[in-house]
Amino acid sequence: MKLYTELAEYYFTIEEAGRKFSEEVDFLRETFKRHKIGTIIDIGCGTGEHVKEIQAMGFKVLGVDASQRMLEIAKVRYPHCHFEYGKMEDFVAKQPVDAIVCLYGTFNYLLNDDALIGFLRNTYKNLKQAGLIVFEIWNADPIHRIKRKPITVVSNVRQGNISIRRNRGFRMTRADDIAIVEVNYIYNLNSKDVKDRHTMRVFHYPQIQTFLDDAKFEILHVYGSYAEEKYLKTGARILVVAKKRS
Repeated sequence: MKLYTELAEYYFTIEEAGRKFSEEVDFLRETFKRHKIGTIIDIGCGTGEHVKEIQAMGFKVLGVDASQRMLEIAKVRYPHCHFEYGKMEDFVAKQPVDAIVCLYGTFNYLLNDDALIGFLRNTYKNLKQAGLIVFEIWNADPIHRIKRKPITVVSNVRQGNISIRRNRGFRMTRADDIAIVEVNYIYNLNSKDVKDRHTMRVFHYPQIQTFLDDAKFEILHVYGSYAEEKYLKTGARILVVAKKRS
């Protein structure tokens, strides 16, 4: 996946174009304050922007990612922050924390039940008693209706002297109990074109409820956005806040 290797230095600029980063940060701050969170792990931290902002709020945070290139950039950009290599499905923390966050599309790379169950089991072990998990997923319901979307321009951004146009399309390649989507990108960087393909799993909310219940988590909140809008079955995003049960 070239977005996390060849294009890693542009990753956040590319992603931010379709996000409301300040809204995400505000949501995390209020959630952490509400639940008296002090220590956090950001799984799939990318180039470290959320880690930097969370630490600036006064929380103790560790960023974890499976891309060495992303971590190299994060450590250069934010040398005052802490980062560590790790794969989300088997990362074991040196000591339990109050909360684990898994943002953007990270959760959707858990392609099979074993990987998902492994991630939740390790998350349970990595959390203190009554610890929180906050994660965002791509909702399967609208994908099942659409099935396929042609590649079109979704954003135009600039970083330094590099102009970056992001083109994206997708097609559903599996549509039974496990819904798999092939997401295709073409990045136009000045005169250079980079093609990239991501295989991702999308989830129905009842599936997530079952997985969390089996892993001994209680769902506290489910939203459709970081503005805490109500989750809708037709919405693209599912944002979950769940608590570790005893």
